Amino acid sequence: MEYRKIAEFEVSTIGMGTYRSFDVRSEADIEVRREIIANCIKTGVSLIDSSPMYGEAEQVIGRTTDAAGLREKLRFATKVWTRGRSEGQRQIRQSFELMGTDYVELFQIHNLLDWRTQLGTLEELKKQGHIGAIGITHNTASAYPEMMQIMKTGRIDAIQVPYNVVERACEAEVLPLAGELGIAVLVMEPLEKGRYVTGLRRAPGMAPLAEFGVETWAQALLAWVISDDRVTSAIPATSRPERVLENAKAGDMGHLPTELRDYIREETKRCM
Repeated sequence: MEYRKIAEFEVSTIGMGTYRSFDVRSEADIEVRREIIANCIKTGVSLIDSSPMYGEAEQVIGRTTDAAGLREKLRFATKVWTRGRSEGQRQIRQSFELMGTDYVELFQIHNLLDWRTQLGTLEELKKQGHIGAIGITHNTASAYPEMMQIMKTGRIDAIQVPYNVVERACEAEVLPLAGELGIAVLVMEPLEKGRYVTGLRRAPGMAPLAEFGVETWAQALLAWVISDDRVTSAIPATSRPERVLENAKAGDMGHLPTELRDYIREETKRCM
């Protein structure tokens, strides 16, 4: 597994998102998430990303990573998603409690909501040593101008945006600016919620990818994303432990050449 830096720490180029997939309550479902975490450890997937808006996800992360020796092998990322200083502080405290930790490697402002207020709180926590890095996120390109203005202030360490073979709006200005400023980039929806794997109308051609060790189309799509050096980590979500093993292999493939990235992009469009 390849690792890249956020601020002063490293994370795996393939991470784990928890939207929907970790929003579970039954003991049987939580046991499956323990298997997912075990496979993350096994394959070197270190970054686990969550948010208060993901239902039970933060609590499930806490419950499935409480075994001795697990926490130090993982890098937690979560978010604040509310208005007002006192409510933001309350939500942030709750995230620490639910995740069962006194330190979160990356705390992000979800969809830039009340970012001026929440950024001040996160900066205080960073100075106190409770968080390692500060980030901002948004899932629509219309927010990119505001996001880039925040990036230019020098007050954040990371951004999180959607990026995949079809959704490439961040390529025009956001990724170049992140590269210029040394800001880490987390990629949400690298598989478009699985649509570009399970939702294709025909099977894509795998033959040109064989020499790079690509065995599945999900691996091809993930490798496409992280072959961009400006990307720090792609964070697909899954509720199936075996998918972690499959996805993690994309972090071992190195950088795909431009012509192969072009092939993966065009082949996905052909098969849609």
